Amino acid sequence: MSDDLDSLFSCSILKKLFGYEVKYFYDFDSIYSAPHIHKPTVCVDIAVEQGMTWDNHVVKIMPNDSINPQSANINAINDISRRNYFNKYAGSTLLQIISYYNIPIPKSREARLILLAIDSSYMGHYNKDFKDTHRRYMEQLELYELIDVLEQETSVQAYYDVKHKYNLNGKISINNGYLNTTIDLVAMQGLFDVDLRLSEESFMKSYEFGDRGRHSAIGISKPDVFSFALTSRNEYKYTTAGCKVV
Repeated sequence: MSDDLDSLFSCSILKKLFGYEVKYFYDFDSIYSAPHIHKPTVCVDIAVEQGMTWDNHVVKIMPNDSINPQSANINAINDISRRNYFNKYAGSTLLQIISYYNIPIPKSREARLILLAIDSSYMGHYNKDFKDTHRRYMEQLELYELIDVLEQETSVQAYYDVKHKYNLNGKISINNGYLNTTIDLVAMQGLFDVDLRLSEESFMKSYEFGDRGRHSAIGISKPDVFSFALTSRNEYKYTTAGCKVV
């Protein structure tokens, strides 16, 4: 799991469906581990270059850049890169998972607004230059109930309201070995048919990355990294290999 609600909510669905437990936490500086029996690992909302992952990021600078063949990522599937960046899917990892596993969309307006507010998945609908692209992806994912919400809301204010009410943009972090967050998960319990509580297991730092941060994506090919995502057409965020923590 990474450090935001998109990852946590997605992990909660995967736990309900398959019994997956959060045993690793990734904050882009380090990886923290909980005690576990070794099993195959699935990253969630993390643009790793190797291994199984659910992801929503643009992971190419140039069209011929390599991609992770084990990444479930609609932008990777559609060959989105810096060159066609504005044809990207601009929604959450969560909505991809909901679509793929045919998770029922909750009936309440509040819950639907939250789903669209996570990772600002609503935003493309209200940009006149991107609205058609945004709708095509929502239709491709067969999220018609959420399209109805987007059509009913004439402004972004309702999404701002739920973001503020539940602090949806809050981060998840490690404090004295335990996961904690400023997101109001308690207030959201009951709105969704999944358990949104954080794992109560203890986590210890197991890996530190050697280099991380942001870099200009202009005029270069994709570097050799652990994780990589274009955060805008002209900039990418990355981590490189580091070392285990003893």
